[in-house]
Amino acid sequence: MTVVRSPESLKPGDVVGSWRIEGYAGRGSYGMVFRARRIDAPRSPPVALKMATFAHDLRFLREGEVLSRFRHPSIPRLLYRDWWIAGPHAAHPYLILEWIRGQSLYDWARVHNPTARQVLQVLGQLAGALDVLHQGACLHRDLKGDNILVEPKGRAVLMDYGSSTWAGAPPLTETLMPPNTAEYRSPEALRFQWRHWQSNEARYEARPADDLYALGVSAYRMVTRVYPPPGTEPEELKQRMGTPPPTRLPPRTLNGRVVPELAVLIERMLAKEPEARGLAREASSAAEAAAANSRPALDVPLWDAEHSQDEFARARVRLVPVSESERPIVESAPRSVRTEPPTSSTTLRLRFMFAVMALTLVCILWIGPTSREQTLEMVQGAGLKAEEAPDSGNTGLGDGGVTTRVEAEEETTLAKVIAKPMPTEPFPDQRRAPCGRGEVELRGGCWAPGITLTPPCGDAAYEWNGVCYWPLLKETQRVPTSKKPQ
Repeated sequence: MTVVRSPESLKPGDVVGSWRIEGYAGRGSYGMVFRARRIDAPRSPPVALKMATFAHDLRFLREGEVLSRFRHPSIPRLLYRDWWIAGPHAAHPYLILEWIRGQSLYDWARVHNPTARQVLQVLGQLAGALDVLHQGACLHRDLKGDNILVEPKGRAVLMDYGSSTWAGAPPLTETLMPPNTAEYRSPEALRFQWRHWQSNEARYEARPADDLYALGVSAYRMVTRVYPPPGTEPEELKQRMGTPPPTRLPPRTLNGRVVPELAVLIERMLAKEPEARGLAREASSAAEAAAANSRPALDVPLWDAEHSQDEFARARVRLVPVSESERPIVESAPRSVRTEPPTSSTTLRLRFMFAVMALTLVCILWIGPTSREQTLEMVQGAGLKAEEAPDSGNTGLGDGGVTTRVEAEEETTLAKVIAKPMPTEPFPDQRRAPCGRGEVELRGGCWAPGITLTPPCGDAAYEWNGVCYWPLLKETQRVPTSKKPQ
């Protein structure tokens, strides 16, 4: 009997092609990274061996193709690419990349407490890497803090090109939005998502301005330690709910040590209209010019050493719009959270609607694809009635569905009390990516979104960014609810 190994079984001392593994370095949704060296040169510099978790994963072919086209200090250098044959029908693509000794962007900022000059230098490097990609008709499409490494001497490297694409490249997914991270989506991407979320044919085409906006989000969070609110609010939803969208506070309002030129650069990258963001080349030049200034304010650390995390938590609350009564922001000690709201006729009606929608979605999974479209129409109609009910709270665009937000003073803790979080890996019997049309790909697995259902998600669903999702299994069987994925 032939034994088929998996990348998870690789350990120090194992050989992959011409490389000997020295240790485990990390993993993501689709790949694992090992530290390795050439077998015939044990004293050579270490390399990063990045292997696809799933056999024949086209993302790794895409990443290898992109990295082979470019040379830039802030783009990891591709040294070699090949296949690891794990069994007769299991070939895993892998890449050999230069070893980057660095920390993720937000960890680097938290540990090193950089100055404005150092932040500008990092942004200049990253914008320069984007400029090289964009001039080569290529997009990164998943730029975020976790995909940026900063070395001790300040070199910033843009990592993870599995979601990247170039002009004329065949699509890897058939979803409405390209693979990326919701917090970093541009205003135009969010508008498109809201207008076409019911369409099976619409596809958002990312542009260079989307990459630049994501860099602006990363910069904003790096200097303020909070995410900016979404770049847009659907006009139809604003009119229906009668509430203003969240307002993005200027970086200098949250952190007075952000120098004006850095604040202007961040605000430009976060501009609502893509044309106002300019080009990556212009952002790189502006950052480099500002970093070259000799003003002493540029060399002051962005934070006091004693700056407490409590202040950052309060800053997050300030970003949330208050209700019509303009209640004051609560900054006192944490208060107890009521998990069961007072019973009223409206509450009972909403509970009934959500129960009907949950039951209908479970039926979708059992009925199969032939009747899903008709059933989804019924669910969406019920969802609109629930949204229009009085005192139902504000709603906003989430990752894969419409989400209902809670009151400002409860928002930071309520999800922790009542939501069952998304597992970090797919369940053993869950369908793996790539997923089918209408399905959502999260952390390597395929999920069915809850449309309008929001946490608490019950025993069979899991919460992700304020939306409930059901795991889609390989066969019709009971969804695991208590055991952690192996």
